[in-house]
Amino acid sequence: MPIINKFSADTTAANVDPETVLFKARATNIRPLVNMLRSIYFRNRVTCAINSGGIVFTVEEASSTVAQAYVRTDLFATFLYNVQLAHEQNRGRVDSQSEGEETVHVVLPLDVLLDCLMLFYGPVSSAAGVTSGALTGNSGDLRGATTAHVAFNGLGTDFELMLEERGIISVCRMATFEPEPTTDLDFASSPVTQQLIIRSEWLRDAFNELDPTSETVGISMSPSRPYFRISTTGDTGSTEMTYSKDEHLDSFFCSEEHENWYKLAQIQRCKHALSLSDKTKIRVNQRGFVSFQFMIPTDADVSFVNFLFAPQTVADEL
Repeated sequence: MPIINKFSADTTAANVDPETVLFKARATNIRPLVNMLRSIYFRNRVTCAINSGGIVFTVEEASSTVAQAYVRTDLFATFLYNVQLAHEQNRGRVDSQSEGEETVHVVLPLDVLLDCLMLFYGPVSSAAGVTSGALTGNSGDLRGATTAHVAFNGLGTDFELMLEERGIISVCRMATFEPEPTTDLDFASSPVTQQLIIRSEWLRDAFNELDPTSETVGISMSPSRPYFRISTTGDTGSTEMTYSKDEHLDSFFCSEEHENWYKLAQIQRCKHALSLSDKTKIRVNQRGFVSFQFMIPTDADVSFVNFLFAPQTVADEL
């Protein structure tokens, strides 16, 4: 359910008292934040986990796909988080127990959040149209010149953005929603049997060659040649890309040889994150769940966007 605003009408993210607010931050370059949010924008609801280390944005689909963007404090010029107030607000809440009482969860409309951040550049496309590619249209002119002030005072308040660019100021207040239990694919419960790091340009080439008429994509790793293989079978035939351990992979580990199949439409969700990244780490556990970790360069440091997919046999049951 929507949560009622508790900020007064004349309070903005820039002038709210840091002693009385749960979270307040300022970003002088919105480009990294916008790009990371766009990379997980395939559903309109995003769960935000805020603590003293930064913000984790989580989007999930059909209980078989989980995407997370990790926005650390070093992407902000200032980042203030009131741990004591977080303890008070989280006391007795079930959703705070797994990560400690210092983490606060809230659900935001991701489409509205992106449109607010892009206010000076034009609206963002619908979720169905942003699964791949770089910023396009008006948003292609994104220079990062917008300064964004962010404030959130916990459950019962709006999530507020105050944007400044070239002397123009705009204040956006978004209704927030009570967090619901998120999908836990429990990747860590099973040992990792396959792992590699590959330059993202190699992986982008593979994604571009996948047969769009195929319903599934196969991912295979082996201790011997071919070490890493991606394949599809569709109306036009079969497509297979293989990668040598010495020529294409920065690191490689495989204790068990096996091939797992995933729904192609779900795997394609990570194409935008892939387009932003320099390198990609792929891990597969013993149950066949696959994790893609995209290493995205920013002005501050490398940031991470993770996608976790259930294999087709499990996804069909969820």
